[in-house]
Amino acid sequence: MPPLPKPTTSTVQAIYRVYEEAAESWDSLGISVGEANGACDRAIWYSFRWATPLESYNGKQLRLFDTGNREEDRLVDDLRRIGVEVYGQQDRIRLVGGHVRGKCDGKGFGVPEAPKTEHLFEFKSSNAKNMRQIAKLGCEKAKPLHYGQCQLGMHAFGLSRCLYLVACKDTDDLYGERIEYDLEFCLRLLARLERIVSEQSPPSRISDKPDWFECKLCKHYAACHEDQMPRVTCRSCLHSTPIMDGNAGWDCSRWNKPVSFDEQKAACPAHLFIPALVPGEQIDVDEENETITYRLRAGGLWVDGATTA
Repeated sequence: MPPLPKPTTSTVQAIYRVYEEAAESWDSLGISVGEANGACDRAIWYSFRWATPLESYNGKQLRLFDTGNREEDRLVDDLRRIGVEVYGQQDRIRLVGGHVRGKCDGKGFGVPEAPKTEHLFEFKSSNAKNMRQIAKLGCEKAKPLHYGQCQLGMHAFGLSRCLYLVACKDTDDLYGERIEYDLEFCLRLLARLERIVSEQSPPSRISDKPDWFECKLCKHYAACHEDQMPRVTCRSCLHSTPIMDGNAGWDCSRWNKPVSFDEQKAACPAHLFIPALVPGEQIDVDEENETITYRLRAGGLWVDGATTA
């Protein structure tokens, strides 16, 4: 009997494709609490300013994200089975004029180590290698992003303790850690985030060495170290300014009006890049025609704002 012909599209590929077709690329309204304690100010600023292309994910990655979301529900069920009261899932976190944002995984009473203390709940999943590091070093040292998220969540809700629960995707082991609220840490972090939000130009890099390990892993590497041109959105425009209105608002000085989320994504014909985002030297400004001329590092002159007939 001749072998069956190899199918054009395998079952696995078809499953992954469904995830890809359902996926949406979206810009964050502000700085995610999950990224707020990142090591590099410039990387946070680039994300906040939508300066680089949106990330895309393949079907396998998207399915993995979905696994993490399902694990959150399972951990809630686990807590309830041992008598913990869980509520407030997806309650919103809004800080620094609404520009630092997120949602909590839950809050509640009845944690066995301190049943009468209200806790914030933060749930994560991890592979075995990272799980060993978390168990050895604790959340603060092993996962600074998670630690910042826990601290900002406690700060936002006025809580003094967070239960940080991690499930291992390889072995199903659980790691639990009660984290104490650190006011000094939060005030320093919030001051840093407010400065980043208010910066009109990119802040300093964590390193000027292109081969620095944190730079090589950064999603903004091409813009930061390889002269990639920024995206055209209101947030990359020199006319735009974030405002501290509590609702993550933005203002446009060119049209003297607030700009909505959809308007920010679309930009307008009067868009002019923040000069520090352009990979070159600014050599001329024409205020009447609203153009800026640059000598690009790659060679040649380029006029921002110029239109072609």
